[in-house]
Amino acid sequence: MTGSNLLTREPGAIAEVAWEPGEDPATLIHAWKRALTEALPAPELLVREFSGGAALFVAGAVETLLPLTEVNDWAITTASASARGEDGPALDPALLHAIEAARLEGLSDLRAAARARRLPLLVDEEAITVGAGRSQLRFDRNGPLPAPDSIDWADLGRIPIGIVTGTNGKTTTTRLAARMVKEAGKVAGLTSSDGVVIGDVVTHRGDYSGPEGTRIVLRHAEVELAILETARGGILRRGLTVEHPDAAVITNISADHLGDFGVDDVATMGRVKAVAARDAKTVILNAADPTLRALAGTFRGTIVWFARTPEDPEVARVLSAQLHGESWVVRDGKLIRITGAGEVALIDITDIPLAFHGHAAYNVENALAAAALAHTLGVPDAAISTALREFTSSAVDNPGRGNLAEVRGIAVLLDFGHNAVAIQNVIALARGILADTGGGALRITIGMPGDRTPTDIAAIAHELAAGEPALVVVREMAPTLLRGRAPGEMAALITEHLRRTGISEIQQAASEPAALASLLAASRPGDLVLVLVHVDPAVDALLATAAP
Repeated sequence: MTGSNLLTREPGAIAEVAWEPGEDPATLIHAWKRALTEALPAPELLVREFSGGAALFVAGAVETLLPLTEVNDWAITTASASARGEDGPALDPALLHAIEAARLEGLSDLRAAARARRLPLLVDEEAITVGAGRSQLRFDRNGPLPAPDSIDWADLGRIPIGIVTGTNGKTTTTRLAARMVKEAGKVAGLTSSDGVVIGDVVTHRGDYSGPEGTRIVLRHAEVELAILETARGGILRRGLTVEHPDAAVITNISADHLGDFGVDDVATMGRVKAVAARDAKTVILNAADPTLRALAGTFRGTIVWFARTPEDPEVARVLSAQLHGESWVVRDGKLIRITGAGEVALIDITDIPLAFHGHAAYNVENALAAAALAHTLGVPDAAISTALREFTSSAVDNPGRGNLAEVRGIAVLLDFGHNAVAIQNVIALARGILADTGGGALRITIGMPGDRTPTDIAAIAHELAAGEPALVVVREMAPTLLRGRAPGEMAALITEHLRRTGISEIQQAASEPAALASLLAASRPGDLVLVLVHVDPAVDALLATAAP
């Protein structure tokens, strides 16, 4: 853990353990603590217990964490042996020497000085940097570090930093906020689960919603403002890279990835996401989300609420408590900012392409969140409105998220939606599009990564059935997404749960392109084909060349 995390704001080595039948957790934790207390000088030890196991954390300097993880592993092995009445392995003295050898003289003082000035200090295997954008200093990891009083701190600075986290809508909100920055004439650095974008240039492809993406953006000399998608995996496995973001958005919290890393319920997932906003100057929250309403009092920063349905009684209660604070709402079909100074209507919802005339309710919320974030980071209203008006739900502006195409009069909707809430939202969008165009048939293809549980699949099948599809084609995902499952296992599980919901028209396909071809062949003009968990770029290429 290289940064702020669920247990503490400090770095350290963390291990997750699962209890064996008959083991006493209290005895094992006590034995683990005793082993580390005997091995290390005054260690700071923290424990987070969860169903069936615990996360065991020992604090340490960030540069010593590799050998410290091995010492933590040794302590766990020793504790397990002790519980069985056996002698554990002796601690290799070389590990303790490795911890001392890894220490970088002066790094703790440098970190403290940077923290006091709210400047990012980033550490990786090659370099240490202080500051961000054009106002940073870089030091070789293997070279001497300067004393804080020898640095001209006036030459160092920070750039505005916004973090976007939550369950659904992170990538769309991040991309939309970055477009607002661009419309303001500034260079945005964007990280997401799809890659890193500097200005208009994609510099890295893949999932960069963790610490590596953050370091790339903040160290780039051209970046003037950072919009950083931050996922729960990075928080739980590495900790937060930025200690003091200027603003943090939490879009929503729902059941997704439960059971991973000892996160067993939505409330705990909310606390994980809250790490990203814990020390933010401004925290932007979805007023319709009960988990976020419950967490609001835990943040240090100023709360800004956004709400698509401000008339909802619970939402209205939260907004009325703002008094002279700031909130962003939809009223009379307009996106409105409310402050103590009055109200400003920025744009009609019908003029926001992402909203699909209001059918994409989730994208209305994403638009509110992005606008609130951009405004907090200093983007003027004109740039926010222009971005909302010109940012489309296309593979160019928002690849993989609600992209709508047409093939021979058949609408094709592509979306990454991969949990029950996201699928419920996109099916509502699909049904809204069909209603606008005359009410053709809905046909769906879906595949799921192998780490989804039977409970997850049951909830997803329920949402698919609620959409009343004429046909569902269940497909295999790429081998990299099997995640421990055998080929065909996940498709069989999805099919089983679909049948339980009463869906009878189910077919199988080997891939996303094959599934799309099958559905197009079965459809007629006026129908809509929905491709869920869209990840295969071959489909985008197929649609780009297909005759409309």
